[in-house]
Amino acid sequence: MRQKLITLCPTSFELAGKKANFSAWVRRKLLEDQVRVVDTPSVLFGAYCEVCDITYQNPHAWKMEGFECTTCAQFCEFLGELIQ
Repeated sequence: MRQKLITLCPTSFELAGKKANFSAWVRRKLLEDQVRVVDTPSVLFGAYCEVCDITYQNPHAWKMEGFECTTCAQFCEFLGELIQ
């Protein structure tokens, strides 16, 4: 293991003190974050509900085509690939 010094504000210092093993917790959180970055799709497709003014996103185009708004149950407009 290698050491890394971090600076904590008074509140985060108190929270860190309540962890049984703060270093292990930090390592686990960093690895979880890395998994999220790897699992993030590079392409997202969208559907827009004009009634609710909500845009939905999904990495699968087929899920957004004919998508029903989860708020009002109206069919959403398929937006195609979203620019990120």
